[in-house]
This record gives sequence, C-alpha cells and structure tokens, in this order.
Amino acid sequence: MIEFVRPTVEMVESIAADMRQADIDEVWASNHHTPLESMMKGWEASDFSTVAMCDGEPLVMIGLVKRDVLSGSGVVWMLGANRAMKYKKEFFRQTKPVIDEMLTICPRLCNMVHEKNTGSIQWLKWLGFTIGEPIPHGSDGELFRRFYLER
Repeated sequence: MIEFVRPTVEMVESIAADMRQADIDEVWASNHHTPLESMMKGWEASDFSTVAMCDGEPLVMIGLVKRDVLSGSGVVWMLGANRAMKYKKEFFRQTKPVIDEMLTICPRLCNMVHEKNTGSIQWLKWLGFTIGEPIPHGSDGELFRRFYLER
C-alpha cells in the first residue's frame, strides 16, 4: 500500500541516490542540475510537496510551486526512484487524489516534460493532462513538451 507523507531530507536523498535515468536526463537537460540539487531546489520552492512511500521506501516526490496567483496556475513536478517501478500500477491509481488536492491549491497545473521521458508522459496522459507538441527548451535546447491540467 502506497502512502503519501511529508518529505524529510533523508527521503529526498534516498530518491535522488536511486533516481530514474529518465528523470536524471530531464533535470540535466532542463537546467544542468544533479538529481539531489534538483530535488532540493524543487522542495524548497514548493508550496505543497509529498513523498510516496511503500514498505518504508521513498518512491517518488511530487511538488507544486504556485506560479501566478491571479491566474491560479502552478508548476507541478515529480521525480522518482528506480524502485518506484515495482509499484507502477498502484502508484498510478493512488496519485489521482494528490493531483486533485493540488488542483484545490492551483486550479491550473502545468510544466514541461522531456520528450524522452516516456514514462512520465504516460503517467501525465493517464491523469488527464493535455500534452503539447515537442519544442526546444532548457540549457541545451532539447525537446520538451508543455503539459497542463485545469480543474
């Protein structure tokens, strides 16, 4: 059973040490951050964050950064450990309530996903996000897709 809990430094470090290669590639392509650097910066900037845990193991961290109070938009992000793939189906099912909670904070969630991060794109589509066409983004101009979901 997956449960969502408040993050701790130890959880963040554990996920960063076992981060999925697709997420490592994405944070590097976006802004040349290491896994730990990206997670810590995301956590510090987030107005809402949670870690998915199963059997005492931190699997993924999800965060929300309020971007524009007037429009109600916020930047949603998720970075995960390789071990999370053991719980993929259960994780998919149990993240909908987390996204619904974020939509009560910001009625429009958005961000960019690396074109090569097919697992994250699959998850976003399953959650109902609209996925845009690939466009150059980030430090090296690699292809990313804008995505968004509105309440």
